[in-house]
Amino acid sequence: MTDVVSTRLDEKEIEELNEIAERERIDRSALIRKFLLSQIKEYRMNEVGEKYRKGIISLAEAATLAHVSIYEMMEYVEREKIQPVALSEDEMKWELKNAKKLFKNMEK
Repeated sequence: MTDVVSTRLDEKEIEELNEIAERERIDRSALIRKFLLSQIKEYRMNEVGEKYRKGIISLAEAATLAHVSIYEMMEYVEREKIQPVALSEDEMKWELKNAKKLFKNMEK
């Protein structure tokens, strides 16, 4: 289902949209849709990126919540220089122990 959404723009903004639409070889409506959807995607990635930064969710969960691939989320995190919360020493030991188990099981 689609719906019509309208907004008010001043003349300069409309002229700029028209120029970009001409360069992109698409109609103005398609250009506005493209810009809007791109910004919605960026907003979702920003929102989940903050949760990832705080250690609330994993990178894979962030990608799922943002409706993007893990690779797109990884690129976003790198571009925005988002670092997850550092693990404690106990958490690192637990992660290492589990990783070792995984590799042992893969060798079998």
